[in-house]
This record gives sequence, C-alpha cells and structure tokens, in this order.
Amino acid sequence: MTIFVGHRGAPTLATENTLASLRAAQHLGADAVEFDVRATKDGAAVLLHDRTLARLWGCDRPVAELTLAEVRELRGPAGELVPTLAEVIEAVSLQLVVDCKVPALVPEIVRLLRGRGQLARTRFIGEPEVLVEVRTSLPEVEIVLSWAGAEPPPKELLDRVRPAALNLKWAGLADQTAQRFQALGFALWTYTVDTEDELRRAQRLGFEAVITNDLRTVRAAASTAGRGA
Repeated sequence: MTIFVGHRGAPTLATENTLASLRAAQHLGADAVEFDVRATKDGAAVLLHDRTLARLWGCDRPVAELTLAEVRELRGPAGELVPTLAEVIEAVSLQLVVDCKVPALVPEIVRLLRGRGQLARTRFIGEPEVLVEVRTSLPEVEIVLSWAGAEPPPKELLDRVRPAALNLKWAGLADQTAQRFQALGFALWTYTVDTEDELRRAQRLGFEAVITNDLRTVRAAASTAGRGA
C-alpha cells in the first residue's frame, strides 16, 4: 500500500509550510506531512523552505537574521503566521517527516521532539550533511535520504546515515534508474507525484511512498484504483 505524504502540507489549498496547509493535508487523508525547518537568529525552529522570507512572507531577508519575535510579525498571503515546530506538533496527528535545512539546528529539533515525546512519529528526510547529524543524535530514528543523482549514494555515506529509504526526484526519473536503486535493497520514496498517471507509474515502479503537492488528486486516483481491483 502506498504511503501518501503531503509536500509542505497541501500547497494547492493553503500556503506551504503553514498550519493551515498541514491541517488540510490531514483532512485530505495524508499518511504523513513533510515540511522544512530552519532556525531564526535566536535559534527557534520554524517552518520555511527558502533561505529568505521573500517569496511567501514579503521580507527579503534570511530567516537566520531575524528573531522569532520579528518573524512572527510577518503575515502570509492569507494572513498566516510562520509556524514553529512546537505548534506543528500540536496541530496535526500525522506522521511527521522533518526536512531540516541547517545542520546546526538538529540538536534543537531533537531536544524539542524528545521533550514532547514525539520521536516515535517522526522521520527525518533531506540532504546528507544534515542527516549525518541526525544519525549521530538519534541512532534508532528512521531516515529517508534524498538523492538526486542517477548513480546510488556511496557506501561510506550509506554506512554513516543508515537510511531506511531513499528519496528520488521524480522529474526526469528513468525506469532503469529506479530499478538500479531498488537493487540496493532500500525502500524507495519519490517527490513530487501530482497526477493520476504519475501515481500509476510510481506504483508500477514499486515506490513505497509518494510525496505530493496535490493530495486530492492522488488520493482520489488511489481510491478509484482500489474500487476497481
């Protein structure tokens, strides 16, 4: 059965990486939500993909240059606030798939999740340099290693990170590449799958999880396929 992961929540319905977006993903039947985490100047963990706040929040400065109080003065397109990781924990009950963008922020994320008893429902996803830090702090946590190359990750990296799954970029992905990665024995995730045809292909290729911007479409496609079986 395919795991459906909302990419930054449900960005077709609400601003990405906001509480509204994450809650919309839960309402649409996501199994998990993936979101990006960065640090403010004073070390708070907040949800943001980009290095700066320009694209969605109207502030052309890096989030790392602003305190949490300054960030919370900003408003998104629908009046939203930049959420903190602590707020996300309370807002949704889904599996949390954390994409930390800053290696130095890993200890704070771990402290927060552990202190609130949330590690059991958390996976970490993302780039090698961050995930090495995650594995050092959390020997048992489930890690999904994102990898964009056509060739598999080097054995040294796999030994250090010990991922449970590899996350492959969907755009331009050849069948042969997916099969090559499958041969390594890891579960496969992919991002982003947003149409019925893409979902069918991902299932044919044996992907365990699909990260999607359009949960409504892919969940409907999955339900239709199930009724036809």
